[in-house]
Amino acid sequence: MKNIPPFFVLVVAVFVFILTTDGFARDSTVPVVSDDSVLVAQNTQSMPQEDELEDELADELFEEYDDTSAAQSLADPLYLFNHLMYSINDFLYFAAIKPLATGYKAITPTPLRKGVKNFFHNLLFPVRLVNNVLQGKMIKAGTEVEIFLINSTVGILGFGQVAQNKFDLHTSDEDLGQTLGSYSIGNGCYLVLPLLGPSTLRDAVGRVGDYFLTPVNYLEPWELSTGVKAYDTLNTASFHLGEYEDLKAAAMDPYIAIKDAYLQHRNKRIKN
Repeated sequence: MKNIPPFFVLVVAVFVFILTTDGFARDSTVPVVSDDSVLVAQNTQSMPQEDELEDELADELFEEYDDTSAAQSLADPLYLFNHLMYSINDFLYFAAIKPLATGYKAITPTPLRKGVKNFFHNLLFPVRLVNNVLQGKMIKAGTEVEIFLINSTVGILGFGQVAQNKFDLHTSDEDLGQTLGSYSIGNGCYLVLPLLGPSTLRDAVGRVGDYFLTPVNYLEPWELSTGVKAYDTLNTASFHLGEYEDLKAAAMDPYIAIKDAYLQHRNKRIKN
């Protein structure tokens, strides 16, 4: 009998926890928040410069976002669990990911790191293709096929982004969480996943679906698959060193700032 991949153990554990709580609560206009969030609200008008800086830094971390009302209305019934996971992830970032990514960046040439990043992005072609089709974006789905064929051949397995640089073609980073959102399925509740970071109940379900569309997950043994994904994470982190630290430094409550930034970013992507 084959060993069960840790990913499935993680998913099962999270959903068992959710099933024993109010995890299936849909979006609510009365979010469950910490006492610190009250302090944020009380100081909103008196600290405009800090708010603007926090938005700019979060923008770098989660790309563009501007739907603040949607972020503020999401329920957080799992606050204690989420904050614990946030604290664990924060510790792992500073204790392991940041030091390793810093050392890796110092000894690895930028062109090689970019090539690796391009390779893994090209490898996620099935996720983008299927979700574009599920959303009825057939033109974008066709573009994804073009990009994959060009980059996988002329771009040498995707290490070079020839389609983007020479043919001005661009991928649309769709995933199952966004597909479910496009079907008007609510976030459910906010959820912070171990190692994976901020999410929602809907996006967590989407991750499970996308798991089966990600080629790396089919590598055997599962230790090899885990190692490859860890390297991808390390390589990606090497391009974003300092962004998380800046966001934390500017935020009155980093937990809330990251939650809002993530939700706003996801809502924007669903609308595009």
